[in-house]
Amino acid sequence: MGSVPSISTHPICGGRVTDVELQQDAAVCMLGDQTRLLLSRFLGSRVAIGDEIAFAVPGEDKVGAEILITRHAVSGHNRYFYQAPIGYATQPKPDKRNEHFVSAEVQGGALGISTIFLPCQALREYFYGLSHSENSPDRPTLYQILRISPNAHAAELRVAFRLRELELTAAGAPRSQRVALERAFNIVGQPELRACYDALRGNPEAAALFPYGGFGSLLVAGEPSRDRETFFSRRIVAFSPELLRRRFRVPLRKCDFYDDWALCRDVRRKLEFWLDPACLHTNWDRTWNQWKHLLETKIEVAGTFVRSSKYRKRRGEWNLVTWETALPSRLEIKLPSDFQQQLEKAQRTSCRDRTQHRVLAIDHFPNYRKIGMQVAHGGFQILMPHRILHGCRVFRVLHRDRPGRPFPLIS
Repeated sequence: MGSVPSISTHPICGGRVTDVELQQDAAVCMLGDQTRLLLSRFLGSRVAIGDEIAFAVPGEDKVGAEILITRHAVSGHNRYFYQAPIGYATQPKPDKRNEHFVSAEVQGGALGISTIFLPCQALREYFYGLSHSENSPDRPTLYQILRISPNAHAAELRVAFRLRELELTAAGAPRSQRVALERAFNIVGQPELRACYDALRGNPEAAALFPYGGFGSLLVAGEPSRDRETFFSRRIVAFSPELLRRRFRVPLRKCDFYDDWALCRDVRRKLEFWLDPACLHTNWDRTWNQWKHLLETKIEVAGTFVRSSKYRKRRGEWNLVTWETALPSRLEIKLPSDFQQQLEKAQRTSCRDRTQHRVLAIDHFPNYRKIGMQVAHGGFQILMPHRILHGCRVFRVLHRDRPGRPFPLIS
């Protein structure tokens, strides 16, 4: 069953703005009843005298500020600003016009709005830096920001990010460039989001994912529905995710290895993060999954995590499972000093075990022409006639692994 957004009962205040004072890190709005409202400078710079502001008085259980601003100097669909803490953002779905959208749940809403409607065009422009309009100015792609080819491997992306980060720091670049670099890597440095971005670059009508599933403070421009329960956004102004700093150790055997990535999940802590070869300073392939259980090494993980969630079906019901996912740009991996030795040990043990599992023993009896050979497979010893054993896969595997020893199966 889907979760139901919680509605708060905190008292609602509001009024018309009579004065706006921009300070260094904040903005003070004076209302008609002499109420002073402290806003962030980013939001306060978008408020003008004559606008109306409605907000809920924060309580002890308040997860974030919820503010609705009505701009009287602006007409049309972008007349309203709405800032609210959101929870889970759904997967893209088509509407009646076959245009994809995402809906985000408002957490602890007190103004009556429970859902924010986000068209995928807004996600495409804000998170992925791709404009849907031909009249919009050209913006660099995320790969151009990283100064890397779109065909680059995962390890090359991380190296390019680190090099570009050092260049910007050494040049004293403004914070906006460093933020853009980090946001670019957090998209293309996550396999699912990179696939979504590549699809959007090739097809403007493709569905766009809300990165990492929502959870944070969202500021949008648009208009509320007639019943005031849904806010239809036209543009995403800002999004700030919930950031959580984590440091822990995890066994490497908990990772699932793919061709260019590895996904590591800690079920107990409900954490997950993606690894690339640059993190472990070694390459891998999918065959590592066959012997990863032999790895005894643990890696130390330090990074910034964001809340993420997905609906998963269990016992016939859909449940929202909430995890924490690491941001690729802020992930640090520390390897033990004997990491390479433990890898080589696990690989040698795996090679030996594979040979033993295929054919554990072959005993040649004096009368093998009549009895055959004794083969141990999977912990059971089987007597097989030599006429059957001669053409079976077991003999061919053993003969390939040990080509120097012929087996007299036929007299």
